[in-house]
Amino acid sequence: MIDFITSLFDLKDSDVDYCKEVLKGNRHLFYVQLVNRGKRCTNCGTYTRHVKEYKNKRISHSVLLNEPSSIIYHARRFICPKCNTTFYEDNPFSTQYTRISDDTVKNTLQLLKNYNETYASVGRKVYLSKTVVMQIFDEHVQVKRGELSTAIGIDEFYFSRHAKKKYALMILSLNKGYVIDLLPSREKRKMSSYFRSIDKNERMNVQYISIDMTENYRDVLKIYFPWAKICVDPFHVIRLVCDALDYVRLRYLRKYSDNPHSDEYYLLKYQKRLLFKEVKHQKYSSTKKNHHFRYTITDYQKREMIFSISHEIEDAWTLKERYLYFDRDNLTSDERREMLELLINDFIASDIPEMISVGLTLSNWKEEILNSFNTITKTITDKNGKKVKKEVRVTSGPVEGRNKTIKIIIKLANGYTNFDRFRNRAMYVLNIQEEPSDHRLPNNVKMIYKKK
Repeated sequence: MIDFITSLFDLKDSDVDYCKEVLKGNRHLFYVQLVNRGKRCTNCGTYTRHVKEYKNKRISHSVLLNEPSSIIYHARRFICPKCNTTFYEDNPFSTQYTRISDDTVKNTLQLLKNYNETYASVGRKVYLSKTVVMQIFDEHVQVKRGELSTAIGIDEFYFSRHAKKKYALMILSLNKGYVIDLLPSREKRKMSSYFRSIDKNERMNVQYISIDMTENYRDVLKIYFPWAKICVDPFHVIRLVCDALDYVRLRYLRKYSDNPHSDEYYLLKYQKRLLFKEVKHQKYSSTKKNHHFRYTITDYQKREMIFSISHEIEDAWTLKERYLYFDRDNLTSDERREMLELLINDFIASDIPEMISVGLTLSNWKEEILNSFNTITKTITDKNGKKVKKEVRVTSGPVEGRNKTIKIIIKLANGYTNFDRFRNRAMYVLNIQEEPSDHRLPNNVKMIYKKK
């Protein structure tokens, strides 16, 4: 039994005086008493082995994961023969004034590193209450703001409808991949206050900033990062153009809503993929029997039938395809600027309300769109598992990927009411290099309780 206990609790055989395991209900109780090694007085430093009394300390210990277990530690309380000060022997299971073992704390923090775990689910595994798990997390995980890198991405995410501000803000290092910080609001005033608090020498390191087409972001960033190139995420621009084409399609679809069995209604409602998805030439030319037309037809023919409904749909599709070509083509900076200006003029001159609006937006964000074609050096892992450096375009794609994980964390927890705790949890999960503190930190996260 002694060998089992020593291996289970990482003790030496010579340190254990007495041990016993008792199964009480479904809980494992380990009665442990250590060898009397004596201790120096905490007051005068006199060494003593004189025991005043023994006291049983019950310590929650998750050494058997998914099985409740506790240590009944028969602790000695020494008395100093010189100054009569009393003190306990060293406790190898937990830190002072806690009833939870260090291994339980370590297991709890390790489980919370997984974004699929909640405080309640971790509590069930280590047999602690949700409140205690949150307290352990608050005392050992307090993530500081990361350092600004040469390329950063900024994007908002939905936090909670119960919070003062429904949308929060993420700042991510694009070239190094770690989350720099999470802000509770995307307001211009809050962003200005945050960036103003960062030293200018650190802000000078930033060369590229990727954002979506939000005026607040551009206004603030131009003030605090006037030397950096602000880049619009290419995906948001493409989505803007595609949405405009879809609005044109829906405008004509509503005209045929009274006749849902017509060819026009069928094509506009159920074959809209032909306007947005890139279909290979072979698939376009291959014939397939259609249940609506009741004869074989190709995707190319169906797309031409859509264009025959209105020239506006064809013109809008052509503009969309031209922008996609502009976004993917390898041009020089002068050629790209000239092509974008030509595209903007054609969008505005198209006489299609949806496309005119896109043209005005492109004109407003022209410099930021051109800046997005700059590249940054990023370290990625190839198929063989080796880390290689690669030149990639400035985009907010990595930010969107982190936002997906954040949405899962919020959804599994049924929402958060405490943003500070959420910020620590999200950054703890998303940043691989983030480790919990070995010792307890002052709990700066206030517990929020619902009013009864």
